[in-house]
Amino acid sequence: MLTSKKRERLHDEIIDYLRSVGYAQSADALAAERATPPQVEEPTMLERKYANVLRQDRLLTSTEEKVKELEQKVLQLQDPTSVEKAITERDYLPHKQIQVFEGHGNGREIMSLKFHPQQSLLYSAGEDGKIKVWDYELGQLEKTFVGHEGSVRCLALDLKGDRLASASDDTEVRVWDTNNDNCIRRLQGHEHTVSHVSFVLPEQRLLASCSRDGTVRLWDLQTGSVDKIFRNPTGEWMRSVKVLGRKLVCCGDDHIIRMWDLDKNTEKVVGAHEHVVEAMAVANDAACALLAEIEREKAEGVEEGEAAAVKKTNGGLSSAVGPYIATGSRDCYVSVWNVSNCTEVKKFRGHADWVRDLAFHVNGKCLLSCSDDGTVKVWGLRDSRCIRTLNVQMSSFVSSLGYHRAGRFIATGSSDNQIKVYKCE
Repeated sequence: MLTSKKRERLHDEIIDYLRSVGYAQSADALAAERATPPQVEEPTMLERKYANVLRQDRLLTSTEEKVKELEQKVLQLQDPTSVEKAITERDYLPHKQIQVFEGHGNGREIMSLKFHPQQSLLYSAGEDGKIKVWDYELGQLEKTFVGHEGSVRCLALDLKGDRLASASDDTEVRVWDTNNDNCIRRLQGHEHTVSHVSFVLPEQRLLASCSRDGTVRLWDLQTGSVDKIFRNPTGEWMRSVKVLGRKLVCCGDDHIIRMWDLDKNTEKVVGAHEHVVEAMAVANDAACALLAEIEREKAEGVEEGEAAAVKKTNGGLSSAVGPYIATGSRDCYVSVWNVSNCTEVKKFRGHADWVRDLAFHVNGKCLLSCSDDGTVKVWGLRDSRCIRTLNVQMSSFVSSLGYHRAGRFIATGSSDNQIKVYKCE
């Protein structure tokens, strides 16, 4: 929705146009009615087109800035001594709050947040069963997806942001066309709350979902049918599912992190917490490289953070290095696991309540977590220290965390219907 200032400017332009082409009576009528504009939840088509023009203009400006930044990086690469400095200057830690949104109803929890990979849009899901789309640069609501009959617990966007998947308490998974705002698939089969969804990369033809019914389902998005079903041996709630190549990693109420091989139909236990495991995040390539280095140093007898040369040993690190995942639990801990050799590589202590969501930093050196203690913490993977704490909510839980693909923004969702967007600097 346009701000009042932008709406007035748009009305002025329309009135001037009508007068210039001889429609004075129409212009006078609009001028008379503008004092009491209709209250609508979403922008009109004309307002949306106007907002889109503004967005495209910002995108052009942003592209020009990126070109200049890349040109500067080329110059830096010609001077090896400046490369390390350039990297440290691009850590982009959460710093400045730039927006606050409310729109899912008083006291309704924000359950999931996802940034669009290319546009300045943030998708939010809430207990009200709606999916809302916010322009976090203009500070306005763009549109609302309606269809679910229960709380929407999780959102997932494909790589281009063209498709949005949603998981709901109504036992359905829905897939939406974000360009046309249409629901293009309704995936039915779960027998209880669907708690999480993830696209299977790289082809993105498959979608994974997990549920309170104790199953993980793999859906064929072309046909809408179930491709495979994996069952939790304990039958307990599966709260999160992530995709690692041809493997699915899941966690839930039985405290256990499990992995299924899609080709071999085999299962193994990666690790466990002391309480319900609420969230998972998959390490990016940069984080995997750092974590593999940390494991090598441990295996070689090097203390973390030291650069001393030591004699290599034959024991220690398995030849299977990575991939890595992070898990957050109601035991208040965040752990990082090597899923190949099923070892806990890191454990972070500092939250005073349940850990609800996680994200690896784009630079591969940090991990972000949010908690019911009202904070977001940034952890250094190398030294296991908390390097920054955001006191987001003093009187409510921080229930969801959104992380921008380029690392420029984060968003937090709370149990009191607030969405906050922070710029990373």
